[in-house]
Amino acid sequence: MVALQMQLSKPSMPCVHLENPFSPPSIRYTAAGTGTHALVSTRATGAVEKDRTMTFCVAFAATVFLVAGGCSRNPSPKPPTPPMGTFTLQCDPFGGLAEHQPIDDRCGPDGIGGANSLAQNRVKHSLCAAEPATAVDFATFQTLQADIPALGIAFGSPQTIPTPADRPKLRHPDTTHGIAVGEGSLVQFVGFVIEAHYSNVQGGENVNCDIPGEPTNDMHIAIGPQLDAPECASITAEIIPHFRPHAWTMLATLNGPNVVTLRQNARLDRPLRFTGQLMFDASHLPCSNGQPASEAPARTSSWEVRPVYRIDVCNGGTDVASCPASSEGVWTPLDRWLTPPSQ
Repeated sequence: MVALQMQLSKPSMPCVHLENPFSPPSIRYTAAGTGTHALVSTRATGAVEKDRTMTFCVAFAATVFLVAGGCSRNPSPKPPTPPMGTFTLQCDPFGGLAEHQPIDDRCGPDGIGGANSLAQNRVKHSLCAAEPATAVDFATFQTLQADIPALGIAFGSPQTIPTPADRPKLRHPDTTHGIAVGEGSLVQFVGFVIEAHYSNVQGGENVNCDIPGEPTNDMHIAIGPQLDAPECASITAEIIPHFRPHAWTMLATLNGPNVVTLRQNARLDRPLRFTGQLMFDASHLPCSNGQPASEAPARTSSWEVRPVYRIDVCNGGTDVASCPASSEGVWTPLDRWLTPPSQ
């Protein structure tokens, strides 16, 4: 009788029960999983069989040790992202629609990143742009974009964005063309929703502390001069996740091959008015020759309406001419527009 016994470091669940293919059928090797050791035994009838069996036993014992150890260890789940500050609603521009979100307790207004990113993130999260709002149009965004190179600031990628010292240059970037608004100004912009979606849901974005998922990331809205305009002709509006009104989240469904039908069913195939802060997203370049820049959203300018403070739907017509930004009577808040009339 040749017996081999090994001590396992931990008891584990039963893993294997094998027959030795080199031994007589009556010989069985068992890895015990309910005790603290595994016992492997064989009976040899000759010297050659004994050597071959011993070799197999040693190899099998090592395998049992590895398998048993593997069975007793489950992969650890990825730890949750630790809190990176909290977001307090110091100003409430949402007109009573603000809703506390889980990210408000996990990610502060600075997000994460280097000094340049933190400065840009603070602007991206500003909810305190002062009234009154100034109406802007597509030409305003395009002119402001053309003025950027003369400011002497870094822009064009997440690694090349303005320093905290250079960021104030964006507040009054254009005096030649009589544009009074700049970064931090409250603006109103009218256009058509080409498409909308949640951004960076797989890995998150540093402005939102790299937390993945739809509830913790921005809603990107491409706004065009016509419903069928290409995205490279669009301006971007961003709805941040902090205190995001639930009624606005349906906009993120307006994408894909059925976007035309989706807009019609929601009665959103008409102009919408977006009120919010004017902000320059220095992390991306706009389209060039009708093509998006590398790893950048398709749009005509890197100036955005961000964060969005209010969204209204035109009740006065389906064309921009019927829906001037300053005529309050032709606008209905989005949440009321989407609410079915009481029976």
